[in-house]
Amino acid sequence: MRFELRWLLLSLGMLGIHLPAHALEIERAEALYTDDKHFQFEFVALLDAPVNKVEAVLRDYEKYPQLDGRILEAHVLERPAEYAVILSTTLRACFGPFCRNVRRIERVEEYPLELKAVTDPARSDVKFGETRTLLSVSEGRTRVSYRTSIIPGFWIPAIAGRRWMLNELREATIELFGNVETKAKEGGEAHIDGAKPAAEPSGDEPTQDAEPPAPGTATPSAQGAEKPSEQSTETPSAQSAGTQDR
Repeated sequence: MRFELRWLLLSLGMLGIHLPAHALEIERAEALYTDDKHFQFEFVALLDAPVNKVEAVLRDYEKYPQLDGRILEAHVLERPAEYAVILSTTLRACFGPFCRNVRRIERVEEYPLELKAVTDPARSDVKFGETRTLLSVSEGRTRVSYRTSIIPGFWIPAIAGRRWMLNELREATIELFGNVETKAKEGGEAHIDGAKPAAEPSGDEPTQDAEPPAPGTATPSAQGAEKPSEQSTETPSAQSAGTQDR
């Protein structure tokens, strides 16, 4: 299959047909498996699109299947607060020859230029999941800082499963943000379910956490440091689903 794909791409190039390429500039892409069975992926990249457009695309949750082919369904179940949504997604996860659908229910909290998502393990196929996305402006482009941590709740192959999972996290994230960049550059105003994107700041500015309007609803941070025991090799040039060894 890979040989056929390479042959097709080579043939298109010989015919003078060029497939569109993202201007996505990856600064960091590191996937690792920790001692406490977390699969983690950290990603920093520059998107050639305005930050307010990128934010709008990221908050248009029900169109996520257009951004990542692994996402089969995405639905907002409810909005319990002005700054939060309960999001249901169904993902198609494949690890080598093994594939399955993975359901995930998350509470997504919205801050200016930031999203925090925490998985509800009681209603999901993962035991733990936290994702944090930060946006900032860099010379007219958007810098994305993304970190996800997952403990899967179902079986995967013991021998190669971890490596497959780490590769899946990397490929899915790069595909997602490459498509976010493309959609944001189209210039159309994306629909946001119940929320408005923050105004685009000027200059290189750090992102600051905004306090939620309702007290007593703090979200655990996905920024905890964990000691890795396995690490994949990434090339810095360039949710979705978790798995677990049992």
